[in-house]
Amino acid sequence: MPIKPLLVHKLKSRLFNPYTVAFLIYAIGITFLSLVRIDSSNQSILRFEGADKLVHFLFYLGFTFLLALSFKGSLQYNLTFKSQLVITLIAITYSGIIEFLQGYLTIYRSTELGDFIANFVGVIFGLISLKVLNPIFNTMKNPK
Repeated sequence: MPIKPLLVHKLKSRLFNPYTVAFLIYAIGITFLSLVRIDSSNQSILRFEGADKLVHFLFYLGFTFLLALSFKGSLQYNLTFKSQLVITLIAITYSGIIEFLQGYLTIYRSTELGDFIANFVGVIFGLISLKVLNPIFNTMKNPK
């Protein structure tokens, strides 16, 4: 197989995979939930101080985890340091854009440094969780 078609095939399998679809749906969901008005009456199950930060943390843990799986294209590959850096930069940039839009595009949301920090911590934990779970994924794909 010539080099160029092999490169195109590898790129397609990395970009167009089930993880990419899951990531895109998740990212659209985060965008929607971050920018729409949500009635914060007492009906919420998260009624403790810092619940908002926990939600931000969990949103971006999932965002980063799915982005990394999408980037890998398969459960069997490991991410290089460069790939992890790119994923981190994408997730942090996305988080910053959403925080900016909350403050300047809506009248019912605000830009908060605490939210951005919670997002950042979620990004870091998303990468850590993938690193911890990667050996488990490898044994699932390659049982001995």
